[in-house]
Amino acid sequence: LLYTTTVLLSIGVLKKKAKKNIFFDNILYFQEHVLYYLTITWRNGRMMTSDSNIGAKLRNLRQRSNISLRQLAKLADVSVSYISAVEKDQASPTLATLRRILTALGTNFINFFSDEDNNNNEQYIFRKSAMHTVTDSDREYTFILPHRDDIHVELMDENYFAGEHLPEFETMDCDFAGYVVSGNIVIEIDHQLPVHLSCGDAFHVPRGIPLRGYCEQGEKARLLTILYPVGSAADDDPEAEE
Repeated sequence: LLYTTTVLLSIGVLKKKAKKNIFFDNILYFQEHVLYYLTITWRNGRMMTSDSNIGAKLRNLRQRSNISLRQLAKLADVSVSYISAVEKDQASPTLATLRRILTALGTNFINFFSDEDNNNNEQYIFRKSAMHTVTDSDREYTFILPHRDDIHVELMDENYFAGEHLPEFETMDCDFAGYVVSGNIVIEIDHQLPVHLSCGDAFHVPRGIPLRGYCEQGEKARLLTILYPVGSAADDDPEAEE
């Protein structure tokens, strides 16, 4: 990080001395585009989830479901090469795209990230150390409750950040509600005008209605959200990621 900062500062100085130099123009293009991409990839790629085996888990789940790469790509509305890259941990899906892939595989976030060998003897207590967190460029989910036959809700601690682009709309197959713990967030429901929510505000969206939430530049928000009954989501306005 220190090296990259030094390089960028040096390039900034050289920019003033060689505005018309093709060589420096190419370096500046690298600074403005390639380094930005690498920074985003480092933040949202390998660090996307506290589970380091997401690619292998997806591949094993797909194979156990007897679904080919081509079939999964069609169901999730992404390319075959993209699914292959995700399984090899060479690409990181956004949370919306991962939810779409899991839906195509007949599962959801809680089932996918739950520990199969969880021998927790505290039936009604759930420790932070056992919770899973996933993140992309503009939001972070922590799944508070585990997957269990006697638990019929999905409870999440969500953190939203201002992203470069607006997130995709998602359509839940269950009711979705949230409470703003801190900060400010924008909610769009059923493609209607955006609604601004602040600390203490809440919302409820019935199943089957598309929605998306995001923070405007300079804003962040923390929410407690709940899905009932536990379900997954199918993207309403899918954009295949390459």
